[in-house]
Amino acid sequence: MNATKQSSGARTDSCPDDAVKESLATLADLVDGKDESSLDDESCEVLAKQLQLLHARFRAHGAVDMFEPASGEAGELPPELWGELRRLRGEHSSILGQLDWLTRNVDSIADRTIEDKDVFVLRAQELLAVLRRHIAEEDRLFYLAVWRDTGGEG
Repeated sequence: MNATKQSSGARTDSCPDDAVKESLATLADLVDGKDESSLDDESCEVLAKQLQLLHARFRAHGAVDMFEPASGEAGELPPELWGELRRLRGEHSSILGQLDWLTRNVDSIADRTIEDKDVFVLRAQELLAVLRRHIAEEDRLFYLAVWRDTGGEG
């Protein structure tokens, strides 16, 4: 993988992962600790914009492969890490599916029943949990690969 070359340019202030993390923090402020009664037209409009932004940022995150060298050479990720990398890459479509559902339903949720609003809030909180875990596992894998590439045990 040659993570040492990668590490100097892969994670910058404008990297998709940082943008996703920023969107997650904003979305968490809007959703965490909220209940269905807080979903009025105004809050749904703000939530819709944040979900659309997160969707765009997560798509960009999926398009950038932090495990491929910038030179386009074949990666040298240790073989024991490939299974975890494939699993994490495979989660992207499921996460986008969750985001799609929330984005499609946020515009009409303010006019729905309390039960529908409750389901929406729970799904948004579930998405936050899934994304937090996903990003943490990708970060762990990245730093483990860098550590091994720079002479760590392995």
